[in-house]
Amino acid sequence: MAASLGITKLGSDTLDQLLRRQNPFTNGSDTLDLCEVKFISPGGLVPLAAICHALARRRRSLNIVVTNEAVRGYLMRSGFVAAVKNIASFEPAIPRLASVLSDLRRGSNPLLIELTKLESGSRLPMLLDQIVWVLRHRLKYKKYDAFDIATAVSEICQNTFDHNDQTYGFVAMQAYTQQQGKFIEIAVADHGVGLAETLRRNPKNNHIRNDFDAIHSATRLGTSEHDDPTRGTGLYHLLEIAYRHGGSVQIRSGLATVRYRMDKKQGWRFSAVPIPGVHISFSLQSKS
Repeated sequence: MAASLGITKLGSDTLDQLLRRQNPFTNGSDTLDLCEVKFISPGGLVPLAAICHALARRRRSLNIVVTNEAVRGYLMRSGFVAAVKNIASFEPAIPRLASVLSDLRRGSNPLLIELTKLESGSRLPMLLDQIVWVLRHRLKYKKYDAFDIATAVSEICQNTFDHNDQTYGFVAMQAYTQQQGKFIEIAVADHGVGLAETLRRNPKNNHIRNDFDAIHSATRLGTSEHDDPTRGTGLYHLLEIAYRHGGSVQIRSGLATVRYRMDKKQGWRFSAVPIPGVHISFSLQSKS
């Protein structure tokens, strides 16, 4: 259970701790216990939505046990409850009126991009404009750099529906102010087949043996399922941006997770609990 692991913050770096005990894809359980969690970041929220939708494709419904009132409030305010409506349940149940009131506030906070389902590129222009605004006015990035970052986010978001059949992706963003300064975290995830299977559709990528190879290859310029030199730029572009601005990136697919700390310009490999899809999160610090 989550409580026995001492998980109080659920993010991209702690999700595996939870799933090693409570992975619905391997242990058959349809309950996820978040009772001890007091804080959730986009890096935990977005993959959790992808998990719910992956289970729904298998005609299963996840029951999420969450008792902390602040976390319950954030699940509503962040758009998570709306995103899993009718395919997941909550214990205790989320009051319908509270959920509706949270939905009415959607889009009212410029520092938050609520969990958004990505089935096409139709929603991206508005989301990218908001990211540029936060980078420019909150984190004090130059105009060129802000648009460069938005381009990388757009490419990664498009991958969630371009490379998967009958699945889709999710994106969310949150801006924070803490003692160490201001920063944003953006997370993108899907519940498709993962990087290895996608890249192996291109015979040029037959050298990929495992999920770590797949992540490494996906971050190299021009690696794609398509035999097109203009494709395969998204993750490469994201890492270059993180290098330039001292950000951090985590990429997860299949049995592999790689975390990149850009102050050292290298990635650390970790074995991951198997869940469907590709899950990416990154953070950028303020320039001021």
